[in-house]
Amino acid sequence: RYQITAGNTGGVLGVQPETGAIFIAQPLDYEETKIYEIHLLASDGKWEDYAVTIINVMNKNDESPVFSINEYYGSIIEELDGLPVFVLQVVHFMRFRRLSYFNERAQTALVMANDPDNNVDEGDLSYSLHGHGAADIFTIDENTGSIYAHKVLDREERALWRFVVLATDEGGEGLTGFADVIINVWDINDNAPMFTCMPDDCNGSVFENSPADTLVMEMSAVDRDDPNVGLNAVLTYTITENVKNELGSDMFNINPNTGTIRVAGGVIDRERTAIYFLTVEARDGGGLTGTGTATIWIADVNDHVPNFTKEMWQAAIPENSAINSEILRVSATDADGGENAHLTFSIIRGDPDQKFYIENDKEWQCATIRLKKKLDFEKAHERQFNLTIKVEDLDFSSTATCLIEVEDSNDHSPVFHSQLIQTSPVFENMPVGTTVTTVRATDKDSGLNGNIIYSIKSDSDPMRQFVIDQHGHVIVANKLDREVIQKYSLIVQASDQGTPAETGSVTVLINLLDVNDNGPRFEAPYMPIVWENMLSPEIVHMNHSSKLLHAYDPDSKENGPPFTFSLPSDYQNSLDFSLTDNRDDTATVTALRSFDREKQKVFHLPIVITDSGIPVMTVCCLKQQSSNGGLWFSLLILISYAVIFMYLALYWVVFGLHAFL
Repeated sequence: RYQITAGNTGGVLGVQPETGAIFIAQPLDYEETKIYEIHLLASDGKWEDYAVTIINVMNKNDESPVFSINEYYGSIIEELDGLPVFVLQVVHFMRFRRLSYFNERAQTALVMANDPDNNVDEGDLSYSLHGHGAADIFTIDENTGSIYAHKVLDREERALWRFVVLATDEGGEGLTGFADVIINVWDINDNAPMFTCMPDDCNGSVFENSPADTLVMEMSAVDRDDPNVGLNAVLTYTITENVKNELGSDMFNINPNTGTIRVAGGVIDRERTAIYFLTVEARDGGGLTGTGTATIWIADVNDHVPNFTKEMWQAAIPENSAINSEILRVSATDADGGENAHLTFSIIRGDPDQKFYIENDKEWQCATIRLKKKLDFEKAHERQFNLTIKVEDLDFSSTATCLIEVEDSNDHSPVFHSQLIQTSPVFENMPVGTTVTTVRATDKDSGLNGNIIYSIKSDSDPMRQFVIDQHGHVIVANKLDREVIQKYSLIVQASDQGTPAETGSVTVLINLLDVNDNGPRFEAPYMPIVWENMLSPEIVHMNHSSKLLHAYDPDSKENGPPFTFSLPSDYQNSLDFSLTDNRDDTATVTALRSFDREKQKVFHLPIVITDSGIPVMTVCCLKQQSSNGGLWFSLLILISYAVIFMYLALYWVVFGLHAFL
């Protein structure tokens, strides 16, 4: 049997006990053990023998190139020209030791890679560069490992570049090792300070009346240069254009290191100056400067009392104005600003019935007084209002007087004390110009709105029998005649002189008393017929149906019947005709003889009719003109072919006792 007795480091080899064949039991590693000296024992159970076997391990490319460190650092100054600029070199470990050196163009470091495979030549390594900017900004020599910058670098755009450097053996076809390369871009003072708030946002504020050393704002600038290298980004602040206070000294100061602006001294009054502008300069350690304008807004403090623009306000309003009608706009001023100038108006006195309210307009610092309840000029205490109005801000207030005059509106019609006036009856013979009655209307309005004009409605007095004066006297204008109109219903109107006019009315009832101013008269135009040669006496027919002579009187019953009929005294002994009073308001005419038409065709028979009035009225009927101008009427008797025609021609009215001729 065979067995290994020594030299089998790590147990990587084994032997077949029966045949003595040596085999690989574990993976071999050339880089760890290159030669194995194996001691073998051969034994048959009784006898044994020893032998030594030398085994050489042949190398295989199973190790990637290894860089001496994981990260390599290089540096380059920004803004260099003369491209390309050498930055860094990586080389094979077996050829160079690691070193770093600096020249006036760039700081470089020697980056080395080695391959654990012992038989690999450094010339078989190929270098490549990978990462952002590796192709267009940085390149590497694949044989030497030298890294170059091909573009001008700007530290303010990018201060650090990081790449992966690959080292591949077998001329780039074998295994690959890698390391990180970090390149820092060194700063130069190529950026001036810049205020980040420019151009529009460099704003600060401070309350007016603030004491010295009150913080106003931070006016800070930035410098894109490297703050960790030199003084390129170390800034110093100054105010190059300040404002002066009332003492002539600077009103503001600035911390040179922080850019903090504070109040230096003096009185800050927003109402005098609401905004200040300062020119601030920031200077870096390299002498570059930047400027900015600090805008300082003065915040308001409520240090002013609001005041009305007028001490006395006046307005007039018609009493019939609608609810919410605008009466007056009042305004006030407040030198403060913002919320301190938000004014509130109110009515504090003079309106016990709350007839008004006030509507605020804070945007325009004014208010509108409006009507809350209806007004009535006819109430004495509502004809004028003396209001006290107040304006106030958050802390202060003032007052003013507002005088509101209420103007009368024609909102009342004239009113009579009664809607119907019944006058005492009057005689129809009342003389023209006589006052029948007096009416009176009242109007609660004032001025022309209460000035009343009286009139009689025309259709209630179509014959214009009455007039009315401006004192309300109803006067007879024309002669009255009860026999034409017995009573009047006059509509008297009272109109004011407002615009439009208002009108009231009253009905005046006037009854006329009768005066015995009408005499009796025949009831109809009679045509009596008498035949000639007739036997007498014979009652004369007044018409074809009646022998009676009837009378009537237009006056009232008191001045009318009963009537009396008679003949004038000089006819009472007439041999021709006689008259009989029937005592029933009728009479009968009797022919006393026989008539001959050829001798006389016409007879005029005067008849006296008397009424029962006081005084009595008598009418005598004759066909002739009276000496005093009165009209007579007669009963005309025509005799023709034995026929007598008796008719009423004219009549004459006589007042007093019997009148006849």
